[in-house]
This record gives sequence, structure tokens and C-alpha cells, in this order.
Amino acid sequence: MSSDYNTRHTLIAKIRNQHDDRSWEDFVYFYRRYIYVVIVKMGVSHQDAEDLVQRVLLALWEKLPSFEYEPNKCKFRTWMNQITRNTVIAYFRKQKRYKNDLDRAASIRLNEEDPEENEPEIYNMAEQEWKLHVSNLAWENVKDDFKGKAAQVFLLFSEGKEIETICEDLDIKKNTAYVLKNRVQDKLYKEIRRLDDELS
Repeated sequence: MSSDYNTRHTLIAKIRNQHDDRSWEDFVYFYRRYIYVVIVKMGVSHQDAEDLVQRVLLALWEKLPSFEYEPNKCKFRTWMNQITRNTVIAYFRKQKRYKNDLDRAASIRLNEEDPEENEPEIYNMAEQEWKLHVSNLAWENVKDDFKGKAAQVFLLFSEGKEIETICEDLDIKKNTAYVLKNRVQDKLYKEIRRLDDELS
């Protein structure tokens, strides 16, 4: 990932010229894993999903120069999910033996005009996966900022460990454990909000 990455909008603008390899590497870094998970959740085998990820990335690369970013009308990831959905449906259509999967995928609709009245399966699934994806990216970004036992404390709390167990395992007091957990949690949540804002 390049060190001069600023915002998603800047990244998209750079990729539009289709000659910026460094920005393309950033783009793949931020979105590839998410696209892969969405494709698998739509019923594609892990083996075939890798190929479809490449097709989606290629489609995005081809369409990005003409993509108009208007966050009030459509989030970038909504547009990306639509391309992913269309790619998967085309795959099922080509693989006629997957007729049941085709019927299921074809019934999934991204309805951004009235999402509250009609929240489609793929949209809900993609939203959940997006939250997890951004959380994982955020943790990778902040985990090395904490020295000593702070990261360990946070992870143990995240695993549902009792405070008494954490204190005993790490040989720390309860107040210290809570302070460390909150310090990590605050920084992580800020990073999650930043990434969600920049990558959505």
C-alpha cells in the first residue's frame, strides 16, 4: 500500500487514467478481500471465486474512468456490489448446471431507490461483510501502535474473556485492564470510522 494514500475519492480519481499502477495496487488491497467474500456468500465455490474476483476487478477498472462519484445518490461500494452481482449472475447463467443458484442470485436485487421498504438479501449480506472487512483493515492499521499488554487485553475482551481471567493471565489490575481496553477501542473505532468514510 502506498504511503501517500489520502482518500477514496483521490484513489478513484487516480485509477481513472488506468496508468497508475501504484494506486491500482492500493485499490486491490482495500477491496479485493471484500469482493471475494461477497462472491462466496452468493454461492460461488472458493475455487471459482478467485476467477470471478479478477473479472470484477477488471470490470471495475474498465468502468472507473466513466464512474461519477455522487455520494448523496449512490455509495461507491453500492456500485461495486452491483458489478459484483452482475458478474456472479453472468457466471451462473453460463454454468447451466447451477440453475438453482442462478434462480437464487437472479432474485437478489440491489434496490437503492427505497432500501428501507425493500432490503434485499445481497444488500444486507454485503453490508455485514463490509463492516467486518473495514474492522479487520482498521485493526491491521492500529494494532502495532500499542506496546506492552494493551493489544492483548483488547483481544481477550473481544474473545469474551472475563475480567478476572484477563487480569490473572496478564498479571494486571482491573483498572489497568479497563484503561488499556478503552484506549485500544477508542483508537480502533476512530480508524473504523475513517476507513468507512474514505472507502465507502
